[in-house]
Amino acid sequence: MKFDFLNKLNVKVVAVSAIAAVLVVGSGTVLAISASSSGSKEISEQEAKAAAFAHAGISEDDVLSLHVSKSTEDGSPVYEIDFKTADKSYDYDIARDSGEVLQSSYDAILQESAGSTSQENSSAGSAPDDAQSSSQNTSSQMEQSNSATISITQDQAKSIALQDAGVAESDTQFLWVKEDYDDGRAIYEVEFYANGTEYDYDIEKSTGRILSSDYDIENYSPNTEQSNSANNENEAIISLDEARNLVLAKVSGATVNDVRIHLDRDDGRQIYEGEINYNQMEYEFEIDASTGNIIEWSAERWD
Repeated sequence: MKFDFLNKLNVKVVAVSAIAAVLVVGSGTVLAISASSSGSKEISEQEAKAAAFAHAGISEDDVLSLHVSKSTEDGSPVYEIDFKTADKSYDYDIARDSGEVLQSSYDAILQESAGSTSQENSSAGSAPDDAQSSSQNTSSQMEQSNSATISITQDQAKSIALQDAGVAESDTQFLWVKEDYDDGRAIYEVEFYANGTEYDYDIEKSTGRILSSDYDIENYSPNTEQSNSANNENEAIISLDEARNLVLAKVSGATVNDVRIHLDRDDGRQIYEGEINYNQMEYEFEIDASTGNIIEWSAERWD
């Protein structure tokens, strides 16, 4: 009798254990399926951009330039989103699995005038006289310190770039100035668009010297007649000497011995391309051989 009872008890224990095992395994399977399902979800690039724009408090219409790429940060898949508006340059990391903003930063594009400083100072007018006097003294010391280390302002850097390009500010479609560092020295980056051309300048902050400059004609393409004539061996083009003289006219003091130039073909049209090395500057250029238009030009100091 005792053995029968024990046998029945063992059967019940085994049955209960089997049910528990099924529940555990079943529960784990459900969890695994759920985890696998949620792990495969990824937001779209458009959703990531929308999250960044919403966090920045702007609309997509405010964006002047945009770059999106996929990457990994600390083991987490992210979208890296960089974009510019008229007054700020933004940098975002957005989690690809959730759309969460993992990192964000921005740099102000310096277009404001010195009047903004006076507005900030005037907001402290309700402070006691001694505190206000102390604030003014501190501000004066900061201005003296800045004047000792900064030789030109952003407005002066902007004027230097516009004058070198021969462009009036009223003719620009987009203009911004940003402080940066290059090779350990403080510079102003100046960028603007005018007459279908994009200009970029690096200007040394302490001296106002142009360290590098370049421009590209945007969306340039030869017209149909020029394209058709490109296949004609008798196509009328400017001579090598004419092309050389065009670029020498842009670099005062340079001579033919400073120029390297040759005829080439690019995107179905003939061009002259080359460089000028003169007075510690390197200039690179491309010239439309059928019109004589300089379609690319860059200059960089190599001291």
